[in-house]
Amino acid sequence: MTSVPLVSIVVAVLRDAAPLALLLRSLEGPSPANPTDVRQSGGYEVIVVNGDDGDSSLAPLRRRFSWARWVDSQPGRALQMNDGARVARGRWLFFVHADTCLDSAWFTELASLDSKPVVGGALRFQFTSSGFPARLIEWGVAIRVRWFGLPYGDQGLFVRRHVFEEMGGFAGLPIMEDVEFARRLRRRGHLFWSPVPIAVSPRRWERDGWIQRSFLNIWLVVMYFIGVSPEWLARTYYHGYPESLGTPGTDAEERLTPGVFKSGGVGDYAMIQVIVPALDEQEAIGLVLDEVPDLVSRVVVVDNGSTDETAETARAHGAQVVSEPRKGYGRACLAGLRATSDADIIVFLDADRSDYPAEMTKLVSPILGAGADLVLGTRVGSGRGLTARLGTQFCVSLINRIWGTGYRDLGPFRAVRRAALDRLGMNDPTWGWTIEMQVKAAEAGLGVIEVPVRQRPRIGRSKISGTVVGTVRAGSRMLATIWSLRRTRGRRLYK
Repeated sequence: MTSVPLVSIVVAVLRDAAPLALLLRSLEGPSPANPTDVRQSGGYEVIVVNGDDGDSSLAPLRRRFSWARWVDSQPGRALQMNDGARVARGRWLFFVHADTCLDSAWFTELASLDSKPVVGGALRFQFTSSGFPARLIEWGVAIRVRWFGLPYGDQGLFVRRHVFEEMGGFAGLPIMEDVEFARRLRRRGHLFWSPVPIAVSPRRWERDGWIQRSFLNIWLVVMYFIGVSPEWLARTYYHGYPESLGTPGTDAEERLTPGVFKSGGVGDYAMIQVIVPALDEQEAIGLVLDEVPDLVSRVVVVDNGSTDETAETARAHGAQVVSEPRKGYGRACLAGLRATSDADIIVFLDADRSDYPAEMTKLVSPILGAGADLVLGTRVGSGRGLTARLGTQFCVSLINRIWGTGYRDLGPFRAVRRAALDRLGMNDPTWGWTIEMQVKAAEAGLGVIEVPVRQRPRIGRSKISGTVVGTVRAGSRMLATIWSLRRTRGRRLYK
């Protein structure tokens, strides 16, 4: 007869194969997280609830970790956790995110609570990052839990199974399901905030920016508490992404066919091509091209008058090379457009490796899945100097004030529907190209979405912020572009 485990660990996953593998490895024992092999002695069971039955990356994990119980579900964390709880046998339910790692003392801690008047609780939030921002956020989380009794799901929520069932499980919300559950659980009895840490991956904070991500989380909770619809919050948080394509930062590109991207209509495919303006980037261009995902059918590198071997390196890495000897970022983009006349979607990508080419899936998905015309990559992370960031924000503020837009960045990493781009009549030959596109897109009423993309230090010296002269020249050109577009605003007519 199979013994009843004390704890059922429920892990809801949605295209999280890589972090899930690390978590399961730590739980199979013996290991630092499970030194006494508690699982095999019947102390706990692990239930993995998969929200994407088309995710082939989980097949090797199902074979490798066959001791876990694998459950297929519809996507949605609340729904998945409820489905996992439904098949659980343990006296305690322990809800854990896939990108976390458990301390070796977690089981001893939960076992000690079994005979105490505790209905639930959470572990202590701890980032795997060693940086100061991580420590600051951990301190803020500790205060939130201590003062308001409000843990989030990434802290490892645990609850007695009979209490969970009496409460009806998690509410079917698209977001804030952990907050709503924690508020109800507080009314059921005493909660225990364990000093045992749960190690949380900082990947979302590093991707979105430590400050930006933290303020977004606070804003979401405040909006929820004052009565804003969770459905509206989810649409805002996920930037309009269709649920079938995943949220920003997931590995949706694994589901795409090389060279084409299937849109909403049956048999309807879009040709995606990339334009890479390049000037003396021989050290970086090969690395950039190697990172371009297979969903792209063609990469056009525009040699903008390089004096090194940028063109030769690009050809050696499989790109089509177009020459535009007249200097100017806009001229290079226009030359690239002339070479991509058969494209349905154009992605603009810098040649200095400051962007992550694999993230272009995040840019093209809203065009095909949500009907967007232009998707802008809003830069987060390290790699940009203070002068560049301040200059960009000044220009963005001017544009927003004059045209009534809500842009956050002027990043060059962007995707645009070719038919929509042709309507704009782009002609700026210099660094005003990105400004011209965003201003004209707003005037034309195009569907524009901004999504966060990571940044890293570029390879080589920047053509703009690398020198004082370059910074002044580029800044002057951008301001001149804004002034010119404002002055000629009444003349433009979009058909």
